[in-house]
Amino acid sequence: MIINREWAMPSMHTFKIKPISELLVRYVGDGKGWIDPFAGENSPAEYTNDHNPEKPTTHHLEAIDFVNTLFKTPNQLNGALFDPPYSYRQVSEHYKVLGKKATQLDTSTNFYNRVLNPLANAIKSNGHCISFGWNTNAMGKNRGFEIIEILIVAHGGHHNDTLVTVERKI
Repeated sequence: MIINREWAMPSMHTFKIKPISELLVRYVGDGKGWIDPFAGENSPAEYTNDHNPEKPTTHHLEAIDFVNTLFKTPNQLNGALFDPPYSYRQVSEHYKVLGKKATQLDTSTNFYNRVLNPLANAIKSNGHCISFGWNTNAMGKNRGFEIIEILIVAHGGHHNDTLVTVERKI
């Protein structure tokens, strides 16, 4: 397993942070066959989604509906980018922007697992999942993945580091 630590200015646009964009070039390439259920802006994935209709994505659904509706076939994707809101507070803020109220289900571990489980099934053997957050809890061994790289992006000051976990489906 490779572990690297880089420094970069923080940004709400995760994929524009230089060390992260460089990592994405190495793994995602042209994005063909990649999915991003929480795309926001600047995603290199072919299939992008954000529940906010103002975001420049191919779909505007709840992440769970996006994955369950369009990607039911096992082993069809080369990889997934998993960049959801990093905390339950951020989940609530994202819903509030749309005039919605987050439910208890939206602010629990089920929020992430509801999307990770079908994503794991849709990714091909030897495909990748690249997860972003404040921890390295991503797909995990129970879903058939192994960690091959962790990128720690320090932002300095009182900013949390952004942790990028690259996993390969076994």
